[in-house]
Amino acid sequence: MAKKNSIGTSYLFAGGTLLFSLAWLMPSFPLLAFIGFAPFIAIAANNRKEKSMWSSLELVLLGLSVSFFAGSLFSPNLLVSILVQAILFTMSFLGYTFVRKSLGPGVSIITLSVFWLTVEYVLLKWSPFPVNFLADLFLLKPEWTAWNTNTGYLGTSLWVLISNTLLYQAVLTEKKVNWIFVVMFAISVVGPIVYSYTLSADAITREQMMQLYSPLPDVNSDYALRGEFIPRTTSWVSVLILLFTLVKRKTTKK
Repeated sequence: MAKKNSIGTSYLFAGGTLLFSLAWLMPSFPLLAFIGFAPFIAIAANNRKEKSMWSSLELVLLGLSVSFFAGSLFSPNLLVSILVQAILFTMSFLGYTFVRKSLGPGVSIITLSVFWLTVEYVLLKWSPFPVNFLADLFLLKPEWTAWNTNTGYLGTSLWVLISNTLLYQAVLTEKKVNWIFVVMFAISVVGPIVYSYTLSADAITREQMMQLYSPLPDVNSDYALRGEFIPRTTSWVSVLILLFTLVKRKTTKK
């Protein structure tokens, strides 16, 4: 269950936009990737029942747009595509808000990550323009993500989402710091990096992923047998969540 925090939405927006933008601008040492997304999660959690479903989502849209623009090194030629993908990724926040308002406050904040990964998968398969995947934050640190030979390239996106969700639960939900979640957050960050250094495998690269999902895929690899099964699975899960929510809303109205 997502809990409201006492931090003002404007502060969450400013902090999230700054930290997430810096994460994109510092690919050689992307530690901010583990904390920069958490304020946006808090904004979504703060959108409570008494407010419009769209409340504060314009701030998420603006924050993501600025951050992705920073990720493009402020290239004006990519501005239109950045705005389009920022809108699509904001839809994951809208999906979470819709589900929570329909099913009640007990809906897990993990639902947001499910919808985000679904958007990544949809853009991977059908986007005609370059996309900013969360996994791209680690383009220059493949030695941190050698384990993604098993999870796929976008398994790294899930890593970013999990760490930020745990950070949100640790310090952005209540006045007191939740030390259990602090420890879980630290383990979620350090554990995969340490494990990666113990492996002799080479990380799945963005180029390999894009080649696999191109019109002429390279299917002569172990990775090709699995593909991006994490976002593919979350896509089906998100469909089931939305169908269940719609059915629940319809039966409740009766």
